[in-house]
Amino acid sequence: MTNVRSRPGVAAIPAPDDVRSFSSLRRIDYEDAFAVGIAEHVSGSAEQWARAVFESAPAPLRAFLRFGWSMLGAKLGPASSAEHVFGLRIGAAQPDRIRLEVLWRIGLRANLMFRMRSHSLVFATFVEHRRRASRFIWPLVVPIHVVVMRYLLTRAAAVEPRAR
Repeated sequence: MTNVRSRPGVAAIPAPDDVRSFSSLRRIDYEDAFAVGIAEHVSGSAEQWARAVFESAPAPLRAFLRFGWSMLGAKLGPASSAEHVFGLRIGAAQPDRIRLEVLWRIGLRANLMFRMRSHSLVFATFVEHRRRASRFIWPLVVPIHVVVMRYLLTRAAAVEPRAR
């Protein structure tokens, strides 16, 4: 049964050290992090939450994201599989955290991290620029990234993720 709650708030926070240390990047050129509150009785692994955030988004938004990422050269896998969440490769996963990885042809490497806490979900993005093109394009993408992630986190936290 789905548990619908009141609209949670998403807060921008400094990237926690335990999330940053789970990154696979050699160097972090950009980072952001957000926390969203979840009810104490709500459960789910970090992977279930990652799937809830991306895979249960409205179809037009999912299409917009995949199209935009592809146009910018993201190397995406299948939309959903045991090794991918919304086309992003699962680099590492534990019950309380997951690292999704993507490499863009423009020279941008990104880790999208989900970390479960007792009453919150932390989402962080870490980016490594490997080419000048990514240093130029990423700042143009950041405002869209922030708005979309705040929306997706708020939406996912309002509905408990289903077990997979």
